[in-house]
Amino acid sequence: MHIVSKHTDTYVTGSEVWLVKPDNIDDVFRICITAPRYPVTGGLCGAVIATDAELSAGGLVSTLKSCAVGLDLPLLFAVSIGYPLEATPPFALRRNRDLTPTSWPAFQAVTPSLTGIAQTFATGESEAFLAFIDEELRPALAEAFPIDPDDFTLTGQSFGGLFVLSTLLRRPKAFRRYLAVSSSLWWDDGALVKLAEQVTANSPPPSASVYMCTGELENQARFRVQFGPVKELVPPSMQRADMMGDMFIMQGILQRWVGDDFSVEAHIFPQESHESIMGAAFSRGLRRLYGNL
Repeated sequence: MHIVSKHTDTYVTGSEVWLVKPDNIDDVFRICITAPRYPVTGGLCGAVIATDAELSAGGLVSTLKSCAVGLDLPLLFAVSIGYPLEATPPFALRRNRDLTPTSWPAFQAVTPSLTGIAQTFATGESEAFLAFIDEELRPALAEAFPIDPDDFTLTGQSFGGLFVLSTLLRRPKAFRRYLAVSSSLWWDDGALVKLAEQVTANSPPPSASVYMCTGELENQARFRVQFGPVKELVPPSMQRADMMGDMFIMQGILQRWVGDDFSVEAHIFPQESHESIMGAAFSRGLRRLYGNL
């Protein structure tokens, strides 16, 4: 990984921004690293890595800093991964490439209708994105900051939640905790659910805690209204998306991993939608994963 530049973030106190070029991805990523509210003294602390910095960075920083005051969470670094602010095409397309576990041409074909961006982009390259985070970014963070290299949590929402669960299945030892929010398990006709069946049947459980959540308002009736005139264009499995049902199916599969050091739970948050859930997810999910709820 080549660090193109580093600078202090003028918008978020205590933050440093890295622009980095991974070894095996032909792109530049914008990494926002925010120190804990209080100085780390006498040792190392953990870190939470979030996808979709453009959407998640502010909420993650606010949650970690506020919860540290009341001892709801330990001191933690917030690390949000996104793209240069002026990136073309924008993050809405780049995330489709980096967060999805399989290539799905049927989705790529309707992306312009869904996003309003007259351009298609690759999907299914999350393996390379995960390798970048696990093999390049995490060691660099642990070297540059007082971060315990064995104490990382991964979180993401929507395609980010899909990526979190894909990471759990493909590199189960990479993170100690996994917070998967509103995971798009409908992707590619449930490809990740099928992978979970195989992995849990043939691999031992990791030492990890998994928390999944979705909102009560993430239902087909609401999605049909949101899709509006393009609803007939999207792939059938996306039209039939059952966010709550899919989450509990995944929970049931992961519970087959029986081990003293592995746990998984799933929750529905009342009155939360796909767009409103992240504040509640950060607060309840992280406090639960760190044993304070």
